[in-house]
Amino acid sequence: MPVSPLATPFRQRFAHARALDIEAQLGECADYLQHPEILVMEFLESYHQIEREWSPKASLRQEDDGGELVLEPFYESLELHVRGASREDERLVCVSGSLSPLPTDGHPALSGQGLDFVGQRVGTSSRIVMGVAQASKEETPYVMLIRALNCLAELSPPLRVLQLGNEVLHDSVPEDARFDLTLGVTELEPSETWTAVGELTRDLAEVFKRRISAEAQFSDWIGWIDCAEIELGASDGVTTLRRLWRV
Repeated sequence: MPVSPLATPFRQRFAHARALDIEAQLGECADYLQHPEILVMEFLESYHQIEREWSPKASLRQEDDGGELVLEPFYESLELHVRGASREDERLVCVSGSLSPLPTDGHPALSGQGLDFVGQRVGTSSRIVMGVAQASKEETPYVMLIRALNCLAELSPPLRVLQLGNEVLHDSVPEDARFDLTLGVTELEPSETWTAVGELTRDLAEVFKRRISAEAQFSDWIGWIDCAEIELGASDGVTTLRRLWRV
């Protein structure tokens, strides 16, 4: 696959993270927790690079090239039922299935990057949910978090939000829109290292959210970051997610 002309620092971070074995991921996640300002800096650099360089003439949607057919578990109008531990259950409705931030990325199910769905919380149009699903049992919550943050950096600058509204959200993007992230796990790995990576990822998500919210431009901009186990196999157009943690 050709290198995208918009190879941002966070894209490079994601490519690096997904190539690490689980022990190295644990170490990298711990390093970020020690120096969260680096993660925030990489995110902001990528956000502003997209803001400067994304062409208003470029389409968000990739043209259908007649390539390999991909069966998507998420699709427009699919309802996601999220079961929480101590909070009331929630419902999300997908407004889009797989979505690649850049047309050169290819289909997320084949490239292992991008979003698996874009949704909105039932009862409020101001919450735009960006969801990624575990591509394989080797993909940890840490890699999924980095993937989701990369998508957030590339799809949340104002021009890109306008495109989301025009091409995905049916011209409905309120000025007070907030972004939620959902990391959907399909296979929980019982190893101690995998569990430790998941726990550190939760801490990293919490620190990132707090640090980015301290930036004046991004105050009250990011909502919930959830990690949830997906029960695949929707019945009656509903897929269930069991929330593991939320920050």
